Parts: sequence; C-alpha cells; structure tokens
Amino acid sequence: MAATQHKGDEPRWRNLSRPELGLADLISDHISSSRSITNNCLRSLQSAPTLLLFSDYGGAHKDARYEVLSILVSTLDGIQGFNSERRRLREGPLGPERRMSYKALNDRVRMRSLPDYLNALDQLEGLLINFALDKHATGRLSEDYIADTASGHLSKWASRSFRKLTRVGNLAAILIEGVRCDHQNIVWISDEDEIAPNEPKHIEATRVLGHFLSHYCSGPMGHFRFGTTASDTGNRLIEDLAATPDLAAGCIGEVLSLLAPHPQSSSVERLFLPPGTDLPDKVVGIATWLAGSTTALKKLNLVVDEVGEGCSIRNFEIVTSLADL
Repeated sequence: MAATQHKGDEPRWRNLSRPELGLADLISDHISSSRSITNNCLRSLQSAPTLLLFSDYGGAHKDARYEVLSILVSTLDGIQGFNSERRRLREGPLGPERRMSYKALNDRVRMRSLPDYLNALDQLEGLLINFALDKHATGRLSEDYIADTASGHLSKWASRSFRKLTRVGNLAAILIEGVRCDHQNIVWISDEDEIAPNEPKHIEATRVLGHFLSHYCSGPMGHFRFGTTASDTGNRLIEDLAATPDLAAGCIGEVLSLLAPHPQSSSVERLFLPPGTDLPDKVVGIATWLAGSTTALKKLNLVVDEVGEGCSIRNFEIVTSLADL
C-alpha cells in the first residue's frame, strides 16, 4: 500500500503528544519548533512510499562527555543526486575501495577527498539529526535487559549493549513518528556495532526496534526492515550513505567534549570554532559543513543535559565564521 498523504495536505511534524513518555515527549515537542523542520523537507519525506534511515553513534569512549546518536532520513528519490556525485568521486582519487569514516580520516587520500565528499552529501534530500546526550541523562531513554520482553524472548545481552539498543530505539522512533505518514515503509541501516554485532543479535535487535516503532507510531505503518552496512552490495552506496551520520557523530562528539560550556549557560546554543584553532582539520571541515543547511539536506543538532531533577533540551549550532556570530 502506498504512503498516505492527501493532495493539498499541509505537511507537519507528528508530535508524540504523550506526556507519559517523559523525556521522549519533550524531545518531540522541541524538534517540532525547530526552523530546520521545514514544510519542504517534510513534504519530500512524507510523499515517498519508503523512508530510508541511516544511523551511527559516537562518544563510546570513557572520556567523552556526551553520547551522540546521528540519524539521516531520506528517500529513494532523495539519494539520487548524492549517488551521482559520489560515483564520480569514487572514479577519482578516492577510488572504489576506501570506506569513508570519521576514524579513517587520518588517511591522506580520504582527507583530501573530504571537502568534495561533504559537498556531495549536501545533494541529499532529507534530514540529518544529531542527538547529543549528556551521559548522566542516558538512563532516561534506556531500558535494562530482561529475557522476556513485549517483543518476545531474547538471548543474553550485555547490559551496556542492550541499554544502547533501547536508547537508539527510543530516539529513532521519535524521529520516525515525526516525519512519517501512514502506510510508509521503513528501511533502516545501522553501522555494525554492539547493537547488531552478529546475525542472531541482528534478528533480536530488529524485533526490539520494531517494538519501539509500534509503541511510538500512531496510525498504520508499512513494512519495517532493519539492516547493517554489511548488506552493501559492493558498490559502496549503503556504506557511503551511512558515512553521513558517522562523520557527524564523530565530529560533534569531539567538539562537545572539548568546547561545550556548562549546560545552564545560554551560550550552549552556539559553539564557535575560531579561525586558527588547534582542532584537527577533519573536525573543522566537518563542523563547517554541519554549520550550514542546504535547501535539500536539513541539519539539526540537539543536546540533552541532565540539570538538577530534570533535563534541558536545546538546539545547538556550530559556528565557524565570525560573520555568523
């Protein structure tokens, strides 16, 4: 069944409007008021029969102040401009074999290709949303492992991995409910990390994530598929799309760990990277890319801080030019 969006309907973010969901409901309300969620962006997403999601994660190391979960949402039509550009790049010095990722940017060839790669990413039509969670606040969106769940019996999971899986499920379900329309199919590709490290865990993760979607999403859904970058057919398209949240999560995690002010400071909404900074070139390059939203690809950064007995939720922008202050 095709996605349902009646001609003349004004596209809108679908708020959860469920106070019993606590922080998730507040995040949904906060996103709905963002300037990045434009009618044109929602229209392109809600008019497609299938939504494509690509997710990656940063801040796993113990010294990181924030855990970052980055999600790109687009459509089959929305990736075509990027696909043309990235094929051209792979016919050049980048070559067909190198995988673009934040950690791999110490490689000179990848680093030289980064500006053109980021320009190609701006040909995507959709939304890139980056959730930065204060590690003191992650428990508000996490669930502890139990073997018998609403989605069926699960084998043994490490506590850390299962709690991460549920955080990813919560945040992705907020986003999916916000941008979807009835009867849309969902195809979600994640990096191969601890939430889907092997085939048995992949199958169980699909069930758990599907449960979160059914719990959050109002109205009828289409088919749901969850895969990893291992499903790339060899042409690097899936891996190249998944590199979008990978680059964003790595950069934002590093910037926030080094520069984020106190969560009660109003300046948290704009982080300035001054010219001549000692930060690595890859951080400055990706931060500059994140600082702008093209007509096609909208970018939204949210930071969630634990403050007193509750949480603060704010947009934040990375500013790399004095003229933008």
